Amino acid sequence: MYIRRTKTKSLDQGEGYYTYRIVESVRIGQQVKQRTLLNLGKDFAVDPAHWPYLTDRKIRGHV
Repeated sequence: MYIRRTKTKSLDQGEGYYTYRIVESVRIGQQVKQRTLLNLGKDFAVDPAHWPYLTDRKIRGHV
């Protein structure tokens, strides 16, 4: 699981901007595809150094 920055164009003015999504890789037969789990939007302001904490699959304090 990781955070992907995706460039998107506005339909109104055609201006480009970035959105952020939490994505996971899934193997389907011989192919590996990415599936969006959560769209974080364009105003996602968390420092990239902290992104691994958001996508860590381990639940802290549980075995």
